[in-house]
Parts: sequence; C-alpha cells; structure tokens
Amino acid sequence: MWLVSKNISLVKDLQIVNGGQTTASIYHTLKKDKADISNIFVQVKLSVVKNKEKFSEIVSRISEYANTQNKVSVSDLSRNRPYHIELEKLSRSIFTPLTDSQPIQTKWFYERARGQYKTARLKESLPKSRLKAFDLKNPKNQMFTKEELAKYINAYQEIAEGKKTFVGPHFVVRGNQKNYVQFINYNLEKKLNNIYYEDTIAKAILYRAAEKAYGIKPNAIGDMRYITVPFAISLLNHLTKNQLDLYKIWKAQDVSSSLKELLYEMMSTIEKFIKKTAPGGLYGEWAKKEDCWLLIKSNDFGFDLSSIAQDLIDKKNPPKRIVISDDEAELQKRQEEIGKIKSIPTSVWKKIEDWGRETNNLSDMQQNIAWNLALKVRNGSNILPNEISNGISIIEKVIVNAPELLFEIDELPEITVMNNSKDPDITLELIKKMVEWDRVKKRLKPHHFRMMFDIVNGKEQLTPQTKKYCLMNFHFISKYGFKI
Repeated sequence: MWLVSKNISLVKDLQIVNGGQTTASIYHTLKKDKADISNIFVQVKLSVVKNKEKFSEIVSRISEYANTQNKVSVSDLSRNRPYHIELEKLSRSIFTPLTDSQPIQTKWFYERARGQYKTARLKESLPKSRLKAFDLKNPKNQMFTKEELAKYINAYQEIAEGKKTFVGPHFVVRGNQKNYVQFINYNLEKKLNNIYYEDTIAKAILYRAAEKAYGIKPNAIGDMRYITVPFAISLLNHLTKNQLDLYKIWKAQDVSSSLKELLYEMMSTIEKFIKKTAPGGLYGEWAKKEDCWLLIKSNDFGFDLSSIAQDLIDKKNPPKRIVISDDEAELQKRQEEIGKIKSIPTSVWKKIEDWGRETNNLSDMQQNIAWNLALKVRNGSNILPNEISNGISIIEKVIVNAPELLFEIDELPEITVMNNSKDPDITLELIKKMVEWDRVKKRLKPHHFRMMFDIVNGKEQLTPQTKKYCLMNFHFISKYGFKI
C-alpha cells in the first residue's frame, strides 16, 4: 500500500495494527450499501518502527497496549512474529499434490490474522469466475487458524526434559489459549521451509481424520472428543517412535483406512481408561494434568502396530524430500500473479486504462502500465516484474472502485461453430479423454476442468448448455495439442 500526503512522501507495506474493524466497516458500507464515503475521515496514529531487528516484538506490544479496553488473545498479539508471517507465505505458494479423489491442486489457507480468508475471498469476488477459481484452489475446509495450528502440532509430539513435560496432549485439553502459550514458547524460533509446512499439514490431516473417526453424537465413541483425540495422536507418535510417514499423508491428502481403524481403537480404549482412572469422576480436570498423560504413556494397552506398517517410514528406503528455495517460492507466486493479469482480456485492460484516465483513479504511470498490459496479453509477450506488481495493484483498485469493468470477463463468447461439421460430437467418452489430457497438461482454468470432471463422475448432467461449454474447452485445448 502507498500513502501520499503533504508531509509524508511514501509509506510502503502499511499495516493496520489496531483499527481493522473500522476499516472493514467502511469497506462494506461502500461495497454493500453503495454509500458515499468521500467525506468520511478517520483519525490515525501512525507509528514508525526504526528498529528493524525488534520490529515484530514492537508491533505486538503496540497492538497489546492499544487494545487494553478489549479482551485480546495471546494468539492475536503474536500474529506478526516471523514464524507466522513465513508460514502464511508458504501456505499461499504451496499447492497440494494431485490425488485420485482430488483432481485439481489446492492450497491450505493459513489464517495468520482473523478474517484473512474472508478478506481474500472478497478480493477475488469479481469477476465471478475468479471467485469460483479461488474457492476451488482454497477450499474453506482447508483453512486453519493459529489456535488450530498449535493444537495439531502440540498433540502430535510431546516436548519433555527429564520428568517434566512442556508440550503434550494435556496442554491441548486445557484450551486454545493455554495450549497456544506452550506452542509459542517452543516453536516460534524454528526455521521454516516447504518440508516443515508439508509435515504441518499432514499433522492437521491426521488430527481432523481422528476427529472424524471419533464421530458426532449419536454415532460417536463418547462425549470426550476434545480430550481423546489429542491423547490418541500423542500416544500413536510415542508408540511408533516418531516414525509415522507424514510425507505419505501429505501426498495422499488423507489417512489410510488401517490408520483410521487403529486411531478409532485407540480413542475408544483411552476414553474408557481416562473415565476409569479419573479421581472423583472429573474426567476433564484429570485429562489436563501431566500425571494423566504419564499414566497413559506408561500403560501397555496392547495395540497392534503391525496393521499400520505401511504408514511408517521405511528406514531402508526413507522418503526423498527436496527443499524449495525462497527463489522458487517467489517464482511460483509470480506465475500466479501473471495468470491473474492474463485472465483479463485485452479489451478490458483498454477499458481500465480509459477509466483510469477519465476518473484520475490511475496515475499516468498506471495508465501506461494498463496500456502495455493490453498489448502484452493480446500478443502473449513477457510481462516485466514492475508490470506484474503494478498490474495487481491496478486490479485491486478496479475491484474497489469500478468492479463493473470486470463483468465482461464472465460473459462467455457465443460459439458460432456449433453446427460446423468439423466439430466433434460431445460425448461422455470425449469428455473423459479431455479430462485425462488436462489432468497432465493443466491448460484449462480450474472451474472449467471441474465442470467436466463432475460430468465424468456423475455429479453434473450433460445438458445442451454444458455441451456448449465442453465444446469451448475442446477448442481451447486443441490449440495446445489435444487430439481425438
């Protein structure tokens, strides 16, 4: 974000530490109520942090002291720590592997600050095709918060020194904030990379799979899911000596049926054990104590670990992991931004240029950028780094001030060759071939591919309208080498 005033020449990467609700309210008033906010002014206290080495700590302190009138959680105050910022970057750039049940690559959206997912969706709400693409790439069920992150990691592997346990399932049971405090004390200094991120998501998948296996009333193991799930996962990792193949879970984006069955058995047994050993029948209070975890860990329940041999790391042939460099991650992000720019047709870029000039909403430089992008999108020319960053800024400005300019993107062009004898008959067999081809080549937009995938799997009907769209897809991928 850039801010220009009489006294301040430039402000780059402006962050709102306190005032997010005010900003959001003004934005929604503009977008939903179409209200005139040109005369609305908000008093601002601007803090300039000159000590870069202590930037995160100072920002957290500012947030803490500025919110003394409201209850602010520890997790909210720590959101600007380098750990969270880096994890957020990884979550925005790393796609999941393709699987049989998941035909397109998606992302796990890490919500470093409250409401980020909703805000990101709003930014992609125009045109509609972009929103569909966002939802496909960022499914809501793959969004997770800082508190959930702490739960997934702390439940998986205990941290102990001698007889004292500092991280374990009993902390998870104590609630989000108390568990989060233990998490930040033992995790925020770690060096993050794609392998750490993939393993973290695998732990999230494992935890959620255990919750699903536990069930919901009336078809649940019992009424202690918040206790039994973290204890079962911690015990599983303890019994397998931290040899669970997290990379296998990441690649499959799921947990094997044998592992789910073992988790179910472990949760059933542990729940009965806690109820049996809890003093005075206070199950929840007993589960919060370290003694409860130590007793469970030392007990021989006789679980058959041979059933999950395939889920453990093969010591003779361990998984080969490759660390993605920062440059590679930045390149992936840049390619996404280029895709966003190229999704806007030349005709729309020209309209954006005209709008920016007529309304003075775009500077002379931005108008030139829009003009250049119109030509480059039409000719398929390389887009320079400066044009990419400015192009994204222009798109965001259009979404806020003139979203109607982007409506044209959703208008599907009429197909004048529907009766052309050269056009193939759109059959289920042809659609299957197109799906298999694009699964490898990845030329279609996610929502275009998804429609055909759903037709193949019986989730979508093959109607005259969907046939029309499939024919459009056929013509599009034929340009890239698809043949019947």
